[in-house]
Amino acid sequence: MKKSIRNIIHLSILSLLLFPALVKAQVSYQHFLWAGQAELSKSNFTQAIYDFNTALGSKPNGFEAFFLRGIAKYSLGDFKGASNDFSRTIQIHPLYTRAYQYRGICYDQLNDFPHALADFARALDLDPFNPEIYVARGNTKMHMNKYKSAIEDYTKAIQLDPKASDAYLSRGIAYHLMEKDSLAMRDVNKSIRLDYFNVDAWIKRGMIRYEMDSLQSALKDFNHAATLKPDYPYIYFQRALTYLKLGDTTRVLQDYDKVLKLDPNNALTYYNRALLKSMRKNYKGALTDYNKVIEINPKNVYAYYNRGVVELQLKHPKGAEEDYTKALEIFPGFVGAYINRSYAREQLGDKKGALADHNSATHIIAKAHGDNKVSRELYKQYGDSSYFNKIMAFEADFLNGEMRKGRVQFRKINIEPKPDFYLIYAFDLPASVYDQYHEGIYLDKNISLFNASNKLGIKLLFTTKHWPVSKQDALKKQRYIDKNASLFSEPANAFFIKGIIQSMMLNYSAAIADYDRCLRSDSAIVYAYFNRAATQAGWDESTYVEKMYKGQIGISRSNFNKSNAVKSLPPPDYKKSLEDYTKVLKINPNISFAYYNRANLKLRRKLYQRAIDDYSMAIKLEPKMAEAYYNRALILLYLKENKLACKDLSKAGELGISEAYNVIKRYCSE
Repeated sequence: MKKSIRNIIHLSILSLLLFPALVKAQVSYQHFLWAGQAELSKSNFTQAIYDFNTALGSKPNGFEAFFLRGIAKYSLGDFKGASNDFSRTIQIHPLYTRAYQYRGICYDQLNDFPHALADFARALDLDPFNPEIYVARGNTKMHMNKYKSAIEDYTKAIQLDPKASDAYLSRGIAYHLMEKDSLAMRDVNKSIRLDYFNVDAWIKRGMIRYEMDSLQSALKDFNHAATLKPDYPYIYFQRALTYLKLGDTTRVLQDYDKVLKLDPNNALTYYNRALLKSMRKNYKGALTDYNKVIEINPKNVYAYYNRGVVELQLKHPKGAEEDYTKALEIFPGFVGAYINRSYAREQLGDKKGALADHNSATHIIAKAHGDNKVSRELYKQYGDSSYFNKIMAFEADFLNGEMRKGRVQFRKINIEPKPDFYLIYAFDLPASVYDQYHEGIYLDKNISLFNASNKLGIKLLFTTKHWPVSKQDALKKQRYIDKNASLFSEPANAFFIKGIIQSMMLNYSAAIADYDRCLRSDSAIVYAYFNRAATQAGWDESTYVEKMYKGQIGISRSNFNKSNAVKSLPPPDYKKSLEDYTKVLKINPNISFAYYNRANLKLRRKLYQRAIDDYSMAIKLEPKMAEAYYNRALILLYLKENKLACKDLSKAGELGISEAYNVIKRYCSE
């Protein structure tokens, strides 16, 4: 009896000990779940992901947080990352219908139609009376060109919900694609009656009328759509195509101008406007627009090709030759580019090059037609650029201002690796400033212990950001350290902290001198090697850039000679920094930041596979190092390992690097 009582008492005490922790975790989970939902409703998707991550930190099996994080990732165009979150939701809650439904939609976006259909089938097993699932499955079937089967799904959705306007709209489009336009118009009209303010329905009806050559009716639909949502660029893009069919090129250009005012990075609209300007013999204007297309999308082969045509019209054969060469780098079998480059080389007096291009074009044409002889007419046909001068009518990335809010994947960025980590002194910052720097802060066990135990209240942390500190504050802190050096357990520590402050002020020489003093006093201070390596790398790069640009400003002959001389200057070899990182990892092989920084140096030296190995070690030691995932992804993209790269980009975005979604949109959404 006593034993059982003791067990009861023991269990009661255990419950009292555990209950507050469980309650705290649950409250924390619910708080951040609700916070994430609020951000999701405001389209602040990256902040929503941050909140859901925090919620999952309190409750790792919170299926709601995984599901909602998947919605946020989907909204940012990270379909693979979203599908992974929906899969995690299903693992935790196998009967959660919406997870199957939304994972199916992700698979559809990834063109993985069999898995999409399998998920929709499972969702319908769980919820056979859900019209939204039938609409989603119908959309996938549309993408598979199975219009009849798609219509069956839309019809089922309408039977379940006679007011399902989206089902009527989608079924109408399916009927149109089957050339049953009377049925198509009936359904689209019904969709508009059910949801009069649905802008997409008006646009789709306008597009159907455009394809039916009912152009004035199409214009009425686009005009009405513009009254409902005047900041939606897609309306003006489609209306421009209608004006083009009517031959009103002035209004076409006006609408393209509106599109680009609302969506300044819409490459397709620049491309179409360039073609139209070429048709109107405004070659300089066309050239400006093609330049913009290539700036936004450097792999657009038709932009290079057509810019080459414009260069020839402007009597710039050298520029034309360069553009055709670039087009052939992207698409080596581009016969028209060989033919036109041949013509450009003739104008440049390069008869040998012109003949080589003519022969290459003839060989490709002959091979394609299975004939040894190529007639002049056939050769001329391949050289005709009119095929590539067609206005493109397919959809581009059209988002109005409201939709653009929070969708970081549509911002224009320079894609470049994240910089090196430094161990910095965390000077106090105002709360408003600190918010800009708190993300991307890391600690390890030893630094956390130092922060907690030192008597001077020094706080160190790892970051890739240049922590703001004034010269006055830095000097004041250095004097304070000198005055209180006796409070450090070892003199080496005082030199080390002073070196950190000098590094933060970019006083490279002084910083390295302090790290040297530190290491002479105590050669086992691993973080002194680490910061000395990072500081030396920064100094090497600064010196290199200074030498590269030295003498380029001025008008004397000596300046011109000097600038020509520096063109052959070799880039830094980072030998000293690499040696220091090797020492760091010999003393302590578990410092992830050393692997990351060493990988950055290897990347700069174009040692790509070795850089990947070091980023991978950094991730193994610090699984939440977003910067390592991001930089490794950029190398993988360069090596054309897009599938692996996109997985890393998704993880980098999830961990807080919003630029990852720009790269995902560009390379992972095809």
